[in-house]
Amino acid sequence: MARKTMAFYPPTPVVITPEHQLRVEIGPLYVACSITDKQSIYAFEFFELDNDINDWSDVFFEIKSNSVLLDKYSGNIDLCYNFREALIIPAEKMNSAAAADFLSLVYGESQRHEQKTDKLADSIAMVNSYRIKKTILDQAVRHFHLFQGHHIYTKILNRLFARQDMPEALLQVQVYPQSFIAVLMINGQLHLIQSYNLENATDLCFYALSILREHNLTPERTSLEMSGFIEPHGELHQQIQQVFPNRSFINPGESVLMPEMLESHHPHYFTPFFNPIV
Repeated sequence: MARKTMAFYPPTPVVITPEHQLRVEIGPLYVACSITDKQSIYAFEFFELDNDINDWSDVFFEIKSNSVLLDKYSGNIDLCYNFREALIIPAEKMNSAAAADFLSLVYGESQRHEQKTDKLADSIAMVNSYRIKKTILDQAVRHFHLFQGHHIYTKILNRLFARQDMPEALLQVQVYPQSFIAVLMINGQLHLIQSYNLENATDLCFYALSILREHNLTPERTSLEMSGFIEPHGELHQQIQQVFPNRSFINPGESVLMPEMLESHHPHYFTPFFNPIV
């Protein structure tokens, strides 16, 4: 149900210090655990999940049983949710009842989820309202003594709005097992952030072109930035190369990563999971 497909540890036994931060990111088909300090990744684990999860308690039990990191960390965990049931709402339109109505209109009614809200950076007059399955929250409370939860869209948008080098039209994609997140920024303003299924290499280009068409953009006028599970010589990247002439990988910098990571993967693989302490 939960298979550890990547694991990178320091050459000496794992020792957690007060400067370290444990980040656990949970998506529909993966869980990533990373320990970082202010400058670099200290350890990293990636678990892929089966596509037929019936009981998240089994998932948490298997991951905790096979993780070298979770049992060694006793501080406050940075818990990141990567699920599609999220909406960015203008702050002046935001209240609990309105957010619940918006989420129900877009994603349907649900008694199995709990509604959460993240406030974006002070300079951004928007909030991120989202839903998380109650079973996931129950297991987080059970297995993590201290944690601070937030949605992945919040981190992505705070970083984008803090940039000083924003292209006029920017499409950014983060690729995960069987899904990806797309963000469209035009003239420094957010026009879209959404998660999509990714069943084959054609899907990403199809959705990306549909996004551009809806906003009267062309690939030639759009800068595409990529990170995550994209093989530079794989079919997915080959199709992207045929469509987007202005493209680049988002790399965290080789000094941030462990040497073993660079021996087996390209730096952009780990960009979505690196969350330095600021």
